[in-house]
Amino acid sequence: MVIERALEKMRKQSAAPKEETARRAGIETERKRVPRTETPVGASKPVFQTLIIDTAAAELHRILLPNAHVGKDTRAGAAYRMLRTRLLHRLRGNHWKTLAITSPGAGEGKSLTALNLALSMARDKSAEVFLIDLDMRNPSLCNYLGVRPPRELVRYFAGEGGPADVLFGIGVENLALAGSTMPTAQASELIASGRLEELIGYINSIALDPVVLIDLPPLLVTDEALLVAPRVDATALVVAEGRTRRDSLARARQLLADFTFAGVILNHSSETYGADSYYGYGYRYGES
Repeated sequence: MVIERALEKMRKQSAAPKEETARRAGIETERKRVPRTETPVGASKPVFQTLIIDTAAAELHRILLPNAHVGKDTRAGAAYRMLRTRLLHRLRGNHWKTLAITSPGAGEGKSLTALNLALSMARDKSAEVFLIDLDMRNPSLCNYLGVRPPRELVRYFAGEGGPADVLFGIGVENLALAGSTMPTAQASELIASGRLEELIGYINSIALDPVVLIDLPPLLVTDEALLVAPRVDATALVVAEGRTRRDSLARARQLLADFTFAGVILNHSSETYGADSYYGYGYRYGES
């Protein structure tokens, strides 16, 4: 496929010596590390409000909930388990805790990928997973689940309440979310307010070894992804076979060249891509 040949060509062209890659990754990790406050010994962790999912809405949007009909799709489940395992290996190998997920354009499946990946990681039970919907111009995660958050994330970024007020559960162990149902045209200004760093710092203070996934707007549509990239440990790019243009992929990868790159997630893959792709999803490592 054209998009897969473009990925392979991009991988070869962007290959760098391992020593330089490690050096740059070390610099970026040190620069972006958020101060962490350890939870005092004996202190209880906060219990977030649990919201009741609209299972019909979740199934309609192909969310892989454990007890939903679509969640029993063994092919899709296997694909996400493979994606989960590869990404967790990459995160732990590089000591990354925060991973932003974006795409070149709209409609390439980044939000669905982020949510199903978070659910799959939570079921692994090896880490506490937090999913933040920072696509504040077009929030979708709460709509996919059919829930209304206890506090809209956009209001938190506007200065209302604290980090604990926006996090909620959905009855899945080891998973907490934050999101909105209210869109805003001021997303760039809100992200630059410092409230994201406060939220990540809070998560680090209550979880021993958290994985924070952040769903971002499309990279070529707004500037929010570029604002968030230096504030997280790494960024992954979701591309859709048959939809993502080759020049859009190249441009998106160029925009992320100055930031730590986790890899490309190939959505709707129709063929096996080495050992990295099957049942509709593929993952290719990127260069730091």
